[in-house]
Amino acid sequence: MMKVFTSPFNNPFINLALEDHFLRGGADLPLLFFYVNRPSVVLGRFQNPWLETNLSYLVENDIWLVRRQSGGGCVFHDHGNLNFSFIVPEGMIDRKKHAELLKEAFAQADIELMISPRNDLWLKSQEGEWKKISGSAYKQTKTASFHHGTFLVSSDLAQLEESLKHTIIPTQTKSIASVRSRVITLNQRHPGIEIKDVVELVAHHFKTIPFEIDGTLLSLPEVQESFRHLSSWEWLWGETPLFETHGVAVRKGIIEASGEKFTSESMKNIFNATDLQRMFPDFSEQHKSSSQIL
Repeated sequence: MMKVFTSPFNNPFINLALEDHFLRGGADLPLLFFYVNRPSVVLGRFQNPWLETNLSYLVENDIWLVRRQSGGGCVFHDHGNLNFSFIVPEGMIDRKKHAELLKEAFAQADIELMISPRNDLWLKSQEGEWKKISGSAYKQTKTASFHHGTFLVSSDLAQLEESLKHTIIPTQTKSIASVRSRVITLNQRHPGIEIKDVVELVAHHFKTIPFEIDGTLLSLPEVQESFRHLSSWEWLWGETPLFETHGVAVRKGIIEASGEKFTSESMKNIFNATDLQRMFPDFSEQHKSSSQIL
C-alpha cells in the first residue's frame, strides 16, 4: 500500500534532507512524499548555477539556490508548486510507472495529462497546445529509489522565466544542460484549484489519507548531517562540473590554475565591478536563513 506523507516545512534543504532520510531507510516503503518549498531554483546534480540561473535576480528577489542529489534539469519552486517524491524499495525504478499513476489520479477528476517521452507530464492549454506542467528526476541506491518532480499548480511563471535565464554562457562546460519547454499551471485551465486539492486527489486515488510529518525527524543525526551537506558551499557551488569562462578553467568550484575558489575576490582582476556583482551576488542572507533548521 502506498502511504502519503506531507511536509509542514517550506525550507528546501529540510525537505531534501527528509527525502534522503526516507530513501536511506527512514520509513517503510513505498511512500509518496509531498512538499512545497519557498521560492527557490533547484539545480540538477550535475549542473552549473552560472549557466542555468540568473544569480543576481535570485538574490534581489529572495529566491534561494539549491542543488539536489538527482540528475536532470533546473527547476523553479514557489508556494504555487507542489513537489512529489515516490520513494520505493527497489534499486531499479520504473521511470514511467509513477507518471502513469499521477495521470490516472488526475483522470478521475476529468483532468487529462499526457506523458512525454522523458516521462514528464503535460497539460493542454486553452489554445489546444500541450505544455509542460511537471518535470521529474530520479535517484537510485542499491536498495531503494526515488522519482521526484514538480507540479505547477499556481506558480508565478514570470518569476520562473526570469530565474532560469543564464548568468554566463561558458566557452566550455561538462555540465548537463536543462531542456527548456513551454510551461503551464494547472489553475490556468482549472481556476480555483489549490495545492491541497491536488494532494487530496492523489491520496484518494491511493485510497489513503495524507499524514503530515512533524518536527521530531529534524533532530535525527542523519537528517542534520544531510541538511548541512546540502546547504554547504562544497555541495552547492563546489559540485559544479568543469567549465571555462574568460580563459579561466574551473573544476568543482576551484580555479585550476591557482587552486583558489571561484569567487569575486579571486576573479577581481578578470572581471569589472559590474560583472563581478552579476556573477557573484551575495548569498549570505540565504545561508543565514536556510541554516535555521529548527
